[in-house]
Amino acid sequence: MTILIVLAGLLISHFATGFRHLRDFRWLMWPVNRGRRQFPDKPWVAFALVVAVSILVAWLATALMTVTLGLVGWALLALIVFIYTLGPRDLDQDVHTLLSRSTITDPIMVGKVARTMQLTLDDSAPESAAAVFHAALSRWFGILFWFVLLGIPGAILYRLTRISLQARDLSPAETGWLARLRMVLDWPVLALMVISAGLCGDLDRIHRVWREQATDWPAWLLTPAVLDRIGAVVVPADAGFDDGLIAGHQMVWRMLVLWLVVLSVMLLAGWLI
Repeated sequence: MTILIVLAGLLISHFATGFRHLRDFRWLMWPVNRGRRQFPDKPWVAFALVVAVSILVAWLATALMTVTLGLVGWALLALIVFIYTLGPRDLDQDVHTLLSRSTITDPIMVGKVARTMQLTLDDSAPESAAAVFHAALSRWFGILFWFVLLGIPGAILYRLTRISLQARDLSPAETGWLARLRMVLDWPVLALMVISAGLCGDLDRIHRVWREQATDWPAWLLTPAVLDRIGAVVVPADAGFDDGLIAGHQMVWRMLVLWLVVLSVMLLAGWLI
């Protein structure tokens, strides 16, 4: 059932773009922010509340839907949570907007999309490809991995951690606690992204990237900076901004298909329900 929920969620999120404005996480952030302000001298409170809110909300919602509708209620809730935590913006649409910027009459919208992807229109091809990888980590692969591994609380925890780090009034200590949580959540996802990038692209180059990053960090400690290195080998440095977007977008789609194939095999083998 997990693979069916994932497939349905990805399709609905891609085609039913009207759901985007419903992805409002302020109600989930309210207890986190309230607790932070109540205990400003305890920076670990933000970390603890993000974890606690994710588990508590998931448990309460699951209990309510299961008691009301049984297994159907759980499946419906899981689908809603998966769609809710994806994004919050559609990666395909953002890439298409940037590639079609010459025909779009609203430069403000194009600029907003570029800022959301942490890009400027003067960036190089490796930088634009890396930006697609970073967006895919946050919008697709992180949610997919933790939803499959931990279910509803995993998806909420990953998205809430990302949202919490965007708060403007975080102290350095609070940022440190939340950044460590994000690093823990991102590490297995990054490892699988590197492996799938090698299988979907040039394995020798990706393996070289892995070895090069090991000169700066321990081989087991992957950080999102590895995606910048992958972006640098996906396209040549003298390619254009659009070439980087296209190459990065094609690569993450191949990686996503590979992940879905692996999940399907796990389902057939009985390792996934």
